[in-house]
Amino acid sequence: MPKRMALAILLLLTPGLAWAQTGPENVLPARSQLYFRWDGAKAHREEFNRTAFGKNLQGDTGKFLDELWSYTTETIEQILDQNQPDAAAVFKDVKKALVGVVQSGVVVGVELSKVNPPKVQAVLVFPGAATEKGPLLALIQKAADTARAEVKDIKVGRRFIHRIELNPEPGVYLAWWNEGEDAVVSVGTEEPGEYAKLIDAKKTGLAKNPLFQKVRGFKEFTTGSRGFLDVASIVGVVEDLSPEASKFIDALGVKGLKNITFVSGYDGPAFRNVVEVDMPGTRTGLLALASPKKFSLKDLPPLPSDATSFSASSIEVSKAYDVLYQLVESGVRIFAPDQADNVREAVKGVEAQLGVKFRDDVFATFGDMAVTYSSPAEGPLGLGSTTMVKVKDGKKLADTLEAIVKNIPNQPDFEVSLQKKKYRDAEIMDVHVKANMFSIRLGSVAVYKGWFLYSKYPQGIKGFVLRSNGELPLWKADAELTKVLGQFPKEYTSIQVSDPRPTIELLLSVTPLVVDFANLLAKLVPNLRPFDLDAVPHAQDATRGLFPSVTITTDDGKKIRSESRSSLGLP
Repeated sequence: MPKRMALAILLLLTPGLAWAQTGPENVLPARSQLYFRWDGAKAHREEFNRTAFGKNLQGDTGKFLDELWSYTTETIEQILDQNQPDAAAVFKDVKKALVGVVQSGVVVGVELSKVNPPKVQAVLVFPGAATEKGPLLALIQKAADTARAEVKDIKVGRRFIHRIELNPEPGVYLAWWNEGEDAVVSVGTEEPGEYAKLIDAKKTGLAKNPLFQKVRGFKEFTTGSRGFLDVASIVGVVEDLSPEASKFIDALGVKGLKNITFVSGYDGPAFRNVVEVDMPGTRTGLLALASPKKFSLKDLPPLPSDATSFSASSIEVSKAYDVLYQLVESGVRIFAPDQADNVREAVKGVEAQLGVKFRDDVFATFGDMAVTYSSPAEGPLGLGSTTMVKVKDGKKLADTLEAIVKNIPNQPDFEVSLQKKKYRDAEIMDVHVKANMFSIRLGSVAVYKGWFLYSKYPQGIKGFVLRSNGELPLWKADAELTKVLGQFPKEYTSIQVSDPRPTIELLLSVTPLVVDFANLLAKLVPNLRPFDLDAVPHAQDATRGLFPSVTITTDDGKKIRSESRSSLGLP
């Protein structure tokens, strides 16, 4: 008897065991061009707790965020309860469902088979969210009932599928059902019952997809999310739409792009991300702007000593004119084909009006590096960012910019003006636009010592001039950043560095003032409790252990790889 009972139990559990072994990916469309999976917070709690940010959340910072979440949700619930009780109930269900997704994650697959008529299928799987009274599926059902949508229930195998026909011509369906312990939501042109039959016949799933195998087999560090975009497959589908669409894709240069994969996860105190762009073909269009030229920190222009973030990239600006022209011409041939032959004459007319040749007088004067940085001394929270681009012929570019602004025809209610002023040995040009009664300051530009400079305010340019002349201290990598950089290649085609600590400390330093004021206003709302001011952590305690985030990009001519290490990330 015990043996027979054990056998019966085993037979009953077999479908569930098989599902557990194959995983949610077997429900996704077999030829998904877009795939994304996030494992959720619960799956990697130990790895997260070992990160610098995870350790901080085990102290006062974590208590503060818990209090902030509780206070925010309680306040919303209370206000809704007093004004719209039905909405309050929905909010509670949404909160419960959201918490479930955050804990257990989500898996997404999208397959585009045809554009005209559209044939597309998007499937979302929520692991562990299909309990008998699961909040997610119950919430979808409640939303359908509220909208008075016609929900049809069908049975396929052991599952009951609830479906709504969103659009009868062509047929577009929204459906949801349980797959083992997982909740499945699908939107697309495939009839849900027929799609479920494909699942049972094992004609769906990504098990054999090489891109899925690549991201699943990634072993450099523990991954918490992964995904891919099969660009070549999408391009093949879109090209069938029309010859014009194919030409526009050529102009974009997307044909040289095969696929994009990414993974993110945990490596000791750091969160890590790796994105790889497979481009084995000839790079044309926008892809031609990506320069393979490598550089290092010593090649950067003089940055401010207090820079909290900066980015630098090799870029072929001189090729931008031809790329942009081809894009415009191809776009016009799609959306206004009768005007396509007039594009060239229109460009010539604008050039004649402004007295310049865009290719020779503007784009050809630029070099092959672009840099952007933010400095608190030049503007808080990134408001004082400055952009710099290397130039080959600075005098020609400066003369051209001045000529362009002067030759823009002014109208009675529209006027563009340029105000020049000397600062040390540099000339700063402020650009203003007057429209009706309003005057708008577009920013300040200058060409100085081989760099074109743009900043919203002149202080950014003044800082560059002072640093270039040795009158202000320069940025250099400190010990913490040097340690992080030591884990990357010494030369690269792009680098981004951002220190989260100054921003967090600034925000937390003003938080008590904001909370105190908000608590005064809260007294005007009956029964609304004040926010616990003691829950706000000390600003420096909240940033303890954090370090600068670094993203490095390399390019071997066939593949672009971007890798980042950071101290901040989602659990």
